[in-house]
Formats: sequence, C-alpha cells, structure tokens
Amino acid sequence: MAVQLRGLVMDTIRNHKHYARHIFMGLVYKTRHFTDSGILLKYYGKKGEMYMGDIKDVLEIISKINIPWYLKAGIAVIIIILLVIGLLLKGYRQYKNTARDNSNEIKQDWNNLSTKDKIVKVIIIIAVLIIVIISMFLFFYKIEDNNEKSSVENSSQNNSIYTQITISDKKGKIINPIGVDIIKSLNIDGIIYFTYNYCDTVNDKKIYYPVLYKWKKGQSAERISEGACPHFEVVKDSVVYLNSTTDVISHGELYVSRPDGINKRVLDDEIWDFVIDQDYIYYQYCYDTVGAGLGGHALHRMDVNGANSTVVAYEVNSPYLKSDYHNFKIKDGWAIYKNYKIELQDQATGLEKVVMTDKTDIDWLYYTTNQLIKAKPDGTSQIILDEEDSFWYQIDKIDGKWIYYQKGKDKYKIDEDGNNKSLLEKG
Repeated sequence: MAVQLRGLVMDTIRNHKHYARHIFMGLVYKTRHFTDSGILLKYYGKKGEMYMGDIKDVLEIISKINIPWYLKAGIAVIIIILLVIGLLLKGYRQYKNTARDNSNEIKQDWNNLSTKDKIVKVIIIIAVLIIVIISMFLFFYKIEDNNEKSSVENSSQNNSIYTQITISDKKGKIINPIGVDIIKSLNIDGIIYFTYNYCDTVNDKKIYYPVLYKWKKGQSAERISEGACPHFEVVKDSVVYLNSTTDVISHGELYVSRPDGINKRVLDDEIWDFVIDQDYIYYQYCYDTVGAGLGGHALHRMDVNGANSTVVAYEVNSPYLKSDYHNFKIKDGWAIYKNYKIELQDQATGLEKVVMTDKTDIDWLYYTTNQLIKAKPDGTSQIILDEEDSFWYQIDKIDGKWIYYQKGKDKYKIDEDGNNKSLLEKG
C-alpha cells in the first residue's frame, strides 16, 4: 500500500509542477493563505476544469488500490486537500525567491484581515473540510457496497446456472456440467449463453474444446456452435460468436444470432479472432487459409451487422516489436499490442502511425506494413525506404547499416537510408 500511495502522490506532484513548490512551502512553515473570492474565481475560472479532472483521476486511481474502503477515503481526502491548497496558492499574486519570503507575505496578508473575515474564512474551511471528508467516505463506501452486491448477485446467478443446467451429448446422454468447466456465461433477458469445456473423442483420442450453449430455466441447454467456440460476445441483444475447428482451434466462421436462436447468419469466414468496440467488430483472418497476402495479415473492421468491411491497419513487422499477431485490444482509435500500438484509419494506407509503448533507446524504428518504413519510436518522422507493394513484407534482420527483408518470396537488402537496394534471392 505504501508503494501505491507513494506512486500516487509522486504522480500528482509530477503532473502539477507549477504549484507543487507552493504546496510543500505552506506545509513546512505551517502557514495558510486564502485569497479573496475575486482572485479565487479568476484562477479557478481558468483552471477549474483541469482541477476537476485531477480529482476525477485521483478517485479513479485510488479506487483500484487493493485496500479497505475507509483507507481509500482517507487517502482521497488528503490528496484532494493538497489539490485545493495548490489551487488556492495558484492565485497567489507574488512569487518570492525563498520560501520564507512567501511565508512572511502570507502571514502579513492573513494579519491584514479583520477578525470577522478571519472567522468567516475559518468557518468556510472547516465546512469544506467536513463536506470533503463525508463525501469521500460516502463515495468509497457506496462503491464497496455496490461491488459486494454485484459479487453476491453474480455468485447467486452462477450457482443457479451451475446447479440447474443440463446438457445432452451427441448420443443423447444427459450431462450435468461441473461449474469449473463453464468458461464464460452471459445473461440476455433470461437466456443464458455460456461456453462449456466439452470432452470429445477424435481418432480414439480425447480432446477438450469450448462449445457455445444457450440455456433457459426449466429447459435442457441447446448447443449453438457446431464446432469449437473460443470467443463470443453480446452486442445490441445479439450474440456474436466464432464457430471454429475442434482439433486445432485456429479459425472459423463468424456468426451473429438472435438470443432465442430463431435467426442467425454468417458475417465472415476464416476468422481467427475478433474484438467488439462500440458498434464495430475488429478481426483478423487466419494465416493458413487466407495466405500470406496483405489482406490475410491485416486488421479489418466491419459494422456489427457485417456491413462495410474495410482494412484499418496492415500488420506491422519489426525485430523491435513484440506481438502476437492475433492478440490485440482496441482503445480510443488504436490497436494495442504487447509493446506498441497502431493508429487506426477508416482505410489503411500502410502509413498508419506506429508508437512503441515500452521505453527504448533506439533512434529509429524499422518496420514493414505494405511498405518498408523507418520512423522515430514515437511515430514521428516517417520515411519510406521501399515503396508500397501488393506483396507481404517481413524484416529478417538488421545488420549494421543494412536491412535484410522479404517481399513475397523474394529476399532483398537495402541500406538504412533506403539506398543501394539489391535482390539477394528470387523466390
């Protein structure tokens, strides 16, 4: 907890260097300065939105710390008070060379106030402090209470599922599934969709693979996926799922279905996996079935109804980048991989910005899309070394100033500036 708290405080200080010195100045000399309402409004009017965002970020970070809710509330109170002090001190009108000079001027301003003004300000401070404390404790208590209720509800629902579901195998034998074999479940208006780790025999060998079922209380579960279903999602009260091969779960058909199963259709085939973000499905094809062309290695997007399929980014290949071709997330218009991200476009050109997310000391990032490119690790200063092509690119190695790469089945080398290109091997 100490490490988390220290990191939280240091992040707050780093993000607010413009007033951090004044916060700690006031704490050291045990002084307080409160500007009149005109100054406060002047600065808060300019900076208020930023400070409200600060408080929101603070609450979000603290809520993720694994400590009791009352400790979260206490930490939030302390940090919010620091932020408010910083806001007040931001309206301070003069900046001195030393902390003592600042402290003396603060004391002088305070002493110049009338007794009535001092009493009013003290009352306001105490009232605000009480409101902050009560608000934070109520806020985190409510979150904790909701989490507990949600956990109880989910547990109750899952227990109901695990104890009541029955499944018929291929021979009509009734199976009472074990709870740990139910991989994922979602409730859509009383219809439970779930994947079950099904045991089958293929060529006298037992194999296990996830199968998609739907179940309604009082009925036997109905199998939905003919083969394996490694992934399914629910969007707009529709079920989107993969119907994949069983022996090696590598690719399959992408289906969309009504929850009652009355109507379903195939959106696309030879899909490896998919991600749903808002009203779009992002997906990639399988290497083996589509081949090594640009389309097979690209990240595609379609509407959730299967319309308007388009390539939003080509596969990126580089010795500096760590990625599982099929393992990605979508966030804020970026495809996120292990140590880099790609900015998505409505129609990919191969020049989508590639940004390394891990710290690196390299000056230039060399990579391929539908072209051979070098750029800064932050995605700036893109330079095309070898032009756009319909063949799949791949960098084999970087040796000194030379880049060795493949284009289709042909092998080339080129220098780091894009000159002296030569064919090494014809595929």
